[in-house]
Amino acid sequence: MKFIVTITIIIVVFLVSGFFRRTESNNEKIKKYYLLQLDSLRRELTSLRELIQKKSDKNILRKKFKAVRHYYKKMAVITDYFNPFETKLLNGANLPRVEDDNPQVIISPEGFQVLEELLFNPDKNADYRSIASEVNQILNICSVLKNEADLVFKFKDAVVFDALRSSVLRIITLGISGFDSPVAQNSIPEAIATLDGIELILKIYQDEFKKNAKPAQTLLNKKIVLARQFLKTNPDFIKFDRLLFIKEYANPVYSAIIKAAEELNFTMPEERRPVNIKAKNIFEKDAFDITFYSPNERYRPTPERIQLGRTLFYDSILSGPKKRSCATCHRPEIAFTDGLKKAFSMDEKNFLLRNTPTLWNSSLQTKQFFDSRATKLENQLSDVVHNEEEMRGSLKSSVEELKNHPVYAGLFAKAYAADKEPVTEYNIANAISSFVRSLISLNSRFDQYMRGNETKMNVQEKKGFNLFMGKAKCATCHFLPLFNGLVPPEFTETESEILGIPSTKDSLQPVLDKDKGKINFTGSTVHEFAFKTPSVRNIVLTAPYMHNGVFDTLEEVMDFYNKGGGSGLKIAPANQTLPQDKLNLSKKEISDIIAFMKTLTDTVSRSYQ
Repeated sequence: MKFIVTITIIIVVFLVSGFFRRTESNNEKIKKYYLLQLDSLRRELTSLRELIQKKSDKNILRKKFKAVRHYYKKMAVITDYFNPFETKLLNGANLPRVEDDNPQVIISPEGFQVLEELLFNPDKNADYRSIASEVNQILNICSVLKNEADLVFKFKDAVVFDALRSSVLRIITLGISGFDSPVAQNSIPEAIATLDGIELILKIYQDEFKKNAKPAQTLLNKKIVLARQFLKTNPDFIKFDRLLFIKEYANPVYSAIIKAAEELNFTMPEERRPVNIKAKNIFEKDAFDITFYSPNERYRPTPERIQLGRTLFYDSILSGPKKRSCATCHRPEIAFTDGLKKAFSMDEKNFLLRNTPTLWNSSLQTKQFFDSRATKLENQLSDVVHNEEEMRGSLKSSVEELKNHPVYAGLFAKAYAADKEPVTEYNIANAISSFVRSLISLNSRFDQYMRGNETKMNVQEKKGFNLFMGKAKCATCHFLPLFNGLVPPEFTETESEILGIPSTKDSLQPVLDKDKGKINFTGSTVHEFAFKTPSVRNIVLTAPYMHNGVFDTLEEVMDFYNKGGGSGLKIAPANQTLPQDKLNLSKKEISDIIAFMKTLTDTVSRSYQ
C-alpha cells in the first residue's frame, strides 16, 4: 500500500510539474539565438587569433577573416539595431571620429574595418602585433555584449521585426555599396550572411506564423530564397547588378517583412521616426517623415505657415537695406541655387566664403551649412538674416515692422492662431523654414523607375547607377535613397567628408583650398577641411560644384574623384577621408555615371509655384 501511494505521489508531481512548466517566450528564444551567434563569433575570432600567433600566411588570415565576418553579419541583424554604440566600435569606418557633444575628444578607429585594412591592403606587410591587438579589441567588445544585463527585455516581437526590416535596408544602402567592406570588397557574401541571420530569426516565429500568418511566411521565405540565390550566382563585386537586385529581390524581402509583421500584429509604438516603417520600401513617396526633422508639434509645417514662409522668402523685408531676399541667392529655376561659384556679399562687389547650396530636400538632413554649424532650419535662417555680408538684417527689428504690416499681420495671425503674440522672431524663422521643408524632391525619373515605371531609365543610366553604387564608390558618401550625407539605416546623422578640394582648376600647380570648414565651428582637428556631404539630387542644375564652386562641370567633378581627390593632386590634407586610390574609371564609365545622376532631377513642387 505504501509503495502504491509513493508511486501515485511521483506521478502526480510529474504531471503537475509538466502542467505548470513555463513555455519559453519569443524574447527568451531570441536571446538564446543571439548569445549562440555571439559565442560562434567569439570562437571564430579566437581561432583567427591563434593563426595570428602562429604567424600564418596573410592569405590564410584573409580567408579566416571572411569566415569571421560571415558570423558577425549573422549576429549583426541584432546588434546593428539594438547596440548602435557597440556597432560603431565593431564595424565603424577606419577613421578617427568625435561625438557631437564632445568634439575635443578624438576617438581612434577600431574594429573590423581597421582589421580589414591591416589584412587586405596590398601595400602593407602583415603586422602581426597590430592585427592581434585589433582582434583582442573586437573580442573585448564581444565580452561587453555577452555580459549585457536584462537582454531578454529588449527583444520584443515588434522591435525584432523592425530590426529585420532595418537589416535589409542596410544591405540595400550600405552593404552592397562596399561601405562595410571597403578594402576586401566582400560585400556580396556578407549580404548572404545577413539573409541567413534573418532566416534563422524568422524560424523562431514558426508557431505564430502557422497560427496567424502562414501565407505571409510562405511569401517571405520565398523572397529570401530568391534574393540569396541571386547573390550567390552573382558574386563579383564590380559586375554585380545592384539596381536589379534592389528592385527585384531586396525590396520584395523588405516589403514581405512589413507584411508579415502586420499580419502577426507586431505593431511598433507610435512615435516620430525618420522612416515610415509601414512604407513597402524606402523608394516610396511616403517613405520619409519630414516632420521627424522639424521642431515639436507646435511648430510643424501647416499650409498657412508654408504660404506665409513662401511670401517672406521672396520679400526683401527681412534684409537691413531692403534689397535682398532669400530668393536672391536661392532661385527656384536653378534648383534654389544662384549659379555662381560663390554668392555676392551685400556690397555686390565681394563674394561670400562658400557656394550656395540647393534648398531641395534640405529638411531631410540633421545639419545645415557646409560646416554643419546649425542643426535646425530655423537656426540657419537666423544666422543668414543676421549675417552682415548676407542680409544684414535683424529678426528682432523685423517683428515690429511685420506686426504693423497690412498683409503680414493677418498672415501671421492665421499661421500661428494659438499664439498670444503671432509675430515673434522664432515664428518668422519657423514660417520660412516651413516653406523650405515643403521643398521635397523625391519623384525623379529614378524614383519613378524604382516604383515600377520601367520606361523611366535606359541602359546607360542603369549602368551608371551600378557604377555609382559600386566601382565609383559614390554611394558610400551619397547614401541611398536621398543621395546626401544622411547615414542609413537610422537616417539620424549627417556626415561630413574631407576631400582635399583645390582652390582653382589649375592641375599643374594645384593648391589646397584655404577654407578649413567644420573645424572653425567645432575646433576639433578631426574636422579640419571637412564639409557636409551635399545632395546629388538635381545636381545637373546646381553647378558650379564643391563648397568653393571650383568645378564648373560634372565631368570635372568626376575627374577629381577618379584621381583620388586631393591625394591624386598631391595636395591632400593628412586627414583626407575620401579613399586615396584612383578609381580607374574609363571615360565611358564616367559618362554613364553622369547619365544616371541626370535621372535624379525633380523640381516639381506645389509649394513654390
